[in-house]
Amino acid sequence: MKRDDWYQTDGDDEYRYEDEQPNNRRRRKRKIGRLIFWIVFFEIVALIGGLLYILLPKEDPQVEELLAKKPKIPYQTEASLAARLGPAVPKPSIDVQLLDINDWSRPGIPTDGIKKIVVHYLGNPKTTAQENHDYFESLKDLQDTYMSANYVIGLKGEIIQCVPDGEVAWASNKANYYSISIENCHEDTTGRFNDSTYWSDVHLVAYLTEKYGLGRDDIIRHYDVTGKDCPKWFVEHPDDWEKFKDDVMTYRQECDDARNEKISELSKQTEKDVLKEYLDSIGTETEVEAETSDSDLWDALKKKAEAFQSSADEG
Repeated sequence: MKRDDWYQTDGDDEYRYEDEQPNNRRRRKRKIGRLIFWIVFFEIVALIGGLLYILLPKEDPQVEELLAKKPKIPYQTEASLAARLGPAVPKPSIDVQLLDINDWSRPGIPTDGIKKIVVHYLGNPKTTAQENHDYFESLKDLQDTYMSANYVIGLKGEIIQCVPDGEVAWASNKANYYSISIENCHEDTTGRFNDSTYWSDVHLVAYLTEKYGLGRDDIIRHYDVTGKDCPKWFVEHPDDWEKFKDDVMTYRQECDDARNEKISELSKQTEKDVLKEYLDSIGTETEVEAETSDSDLWDALKKKAEAFQSSADEG
């Protein structure tokens, strides 16, 4: 075809070969530009999608199945930790040798509650706790006097329980029906307790007052019930009696402080332990032991556990 064949006139429109070539080149450039744009666009979208896939938490069917079951987690509050730890004052070593039930030393009568702890001395120097226990037991046969105590503390600090806490012992007259009585051995006629007896008595009274919700004013002498000279040393030395009660309450406070410190330590570990149990349960497909059903707490810990898992995965 000759070049002149491309030249023609149609009204006002003219088509020329020399004008058509630059137009084609411009159209091709625009098409290539649009193609490059869309290629780059889709590459950017794919890159963003890949980053989101890596960074965002992934759904784990195992996790979802576990959460759907709403397993309960072993989260401990300070109150529950205190309950788990038990009394602040540790239970002293007690040799339980309960008397046979009989009218003369262990009548088997329930008390009307425990409102006082009554401290006594035995009045027979150098005798042991075991000897006094055995004497109380023998009264069922002798049948010549009514006498006993819930506890007897010996010269070496040993403690023998003769009558259960919730039963009447013949020791403190009218207070028998609302108290626990403690007889103490002593080495001489002064009635003063040696150190082993004294501190064992402090420990036992601290334990019993905490156990039964009693305070300093609930620790009394036999003298305070009847005016009897018992316990002799503490009646004649009232300042020492006040010190004894102070020592009881000081020991209780020391035990409280030690338990509170332990509770604080355990509380700091609680959340960490919960997360570990949660994650372990996911990894082993086992459910966590039930101790709380607090949904708000569960939701909060669930989020923390998932964040913890994500950070672990990234690490």
